[in-house]
Parts: sequence; structure tokens; C-alpha cells
Amino acid sequence: MPLSTRRDRRRINSVLRGQDVAHADRIADALRDEGWLHANRSLVIRSALVFLIDAVHGKSSREILWYFTERVARRAPQKVSAPGTPAVSSGVKA
Repeated sequence: MPLSTRRDRRRINSVLRGQDVAHADRIADALRDEGWLHANRSLVIRSALVFLIDAVHGKSSREILWYFTERVARRAPQKVSAPGTPAVSSGVKA
């Protein structure tokens, strides 16, 4: 992804969970602590988007859907089941 000038940037509104904002702030703080003086929440979220773009680059719509559903399933807390019964799924349909 080519570097852009400030004129290419656009301000958007987005809704994030409080814990996601806290994680982004923690990462920005760590970067500033290590000397990246201009690190902030926006930088962290833009960088995360670049990682996501790289992860789905060249994938079909179906493969992108699979990527997201698999990620959600891996992050979902697994429900405990009684011994001898199958575990309950995370709610993501296969």
C-alpha cells in the first residue's frame, strides 16, 4: 500500500467497544514509550487495517467471509459442556 499525503486522508466515525479502544491506546502508549513520538490510536487502527488488507488480499468474497467467520469462532469463548456431550458452538454458522 503506497504512502499517502494528508490530502488523501478522510475522517470517519466508527463505533468501537470500550475494550478495543483500551487495547488501541495501550499499543499506542507502548509505541510512544519506545520512542515513536507520533503514535496514537488512529495510527494503531490504520495499521490494523493494513494488516487486514494484507490478510485478505487476493481472496474471493467467499474466502473473505470464511476468514472472518473463522476468526470470530477462534476468538469466541468456548462453552463448557457436560461430560460425554459435544461442546456448544460459538454461534457462527458454518
